Amino acid sequence: MDSTVQISLVVLIYTTAILLILIAIFLIKLIHTSTSLAKNLSKTSEMINEELEPTLAELKVTLSSINSIVKNTDSQIEKVKGAMDKVICMPFMIGQKMRGLFSGLKEGLSLGIKLFRR
Repeated sequence: MDSTVQISLVVLIYTTAILLILIAIFLIKLIHTSTSLAKNLSKTSEMINEELEPTLAELKVTLSSINSIVKNTDSQIEKVKGAMDKVICMPFMIGQKMRGLFSGLKEGLSLGIKLFRR
């Protein structure tokens, strides 16, 4: 029975050693893969930064152009709006003046007719 226990302990030691070696290999492979992934991510972020700067500069120029176009269009719309207000208000102002003129003529005619009627 003593030899059976010895054989069992030897098998357990060899199995444990093999498992520890396998775990160490997998850990080394995991560390290597993680390092490679970190390097690739670093390169990718550097490439994105290099490409992003000119793109942002172009976007800034484009947005400033669009902003100037919008401001110019806004000022033109304000000018047209002011002109339309003048054009639309002009008949009303003429109508008010004509109403005053016609009421004055009407009163003058009625006073003249009353004057000559006597």
